[in-house]
Amino acid sequence: MTTPLKIAQIGFGGIGLTVAEMLANDEDFKYVAAAARPHRANSIYDILGHIPLVDSPNDIIAAEPDLLIECASHEALRDYAAPVLNAGIDLIAVSVGILADQNERLLMIAAAEKGGASLEIPAGAIGGLDVVSAAKQAGLEEITYITRKAPELWKGSPAEDMLDLETVTDPVLFFDENAAKGASIFEEKLNVTATLALAGIGFERTRVNLWADHDYPNSTHIIELKAMTGTMRIELANTVTPTNEKSSWLTAASIARAVKNRSFVLKI
Repeated sequence: MTTPLKIAQIGFGGIGLTVAEMLANDEDFKYVAAAARPHRANSIYDILGHIPLVDSPNDIIAAEPDLLIECASHEALRDYAAPVLNAGIDLIAVSVGILADQNERLLMIAAAEKGGASLEIPAGAIGGLDVVSAAKQAGLEEITYITRKAPELWKGSPAEDMLDLETVTDPVLFFDENAAKGASIFEEKLNVTATLALAGIGFERTRVNLWADHDYPNSTHIIELKAMTGTMRIELANTVTPTNEKSSWLTAASIARAVKNRSFVLKI
């Protein structure tokens, strides 16, 4: 029997708890530390048993995981990524909107190179990244990320400063910019645009269209691509996790799959 991969994780909201549930009973993995807010302790213990709860990068490093999973926030990734990567611990991260900032991106890459570690970004709430990254090799000409969702689903985001969500009746395109601006303004809401930009033609050339549209009761992600290899249009209407009505179930599944890929001999 092979030695289980030792895992630490930051963040146990809707996505993080779902990831933990997907990995908890897999003998190929063993949780050795969890960084989360104190009120999450009982939920974590219910899933993973009484593993150490920590609150700093040094504590994570001291637990000696092989892999750190980040499901928390831009702030958490900013605090933990460089020290952990520099210590030679691989990192799977989802709060990657901060990588729109070139300084942050270069800092993390430099830390990973120094520590001999990897920084992996799962697909998260979107699909088609295999096509995007493959098409890039032959010549990727245009790519647009489009989100359509009901006005009420934009509440609590910068969209509230761009239009009156209460009065929207017909579909409204309220944001049409590049991924660099989109990721910097919408932060956690547009981590997927950073993922798409990194897989494709960069933050300046990747377009972002955001719509408030009553015809889309679920958050719907659309990717349109034009390349030398052909064209693609993919649409995903994602459901939320059982534990949090604002968290994407597909994102959690994507993270779990990225972790499990590490133990697979046949990788797809």
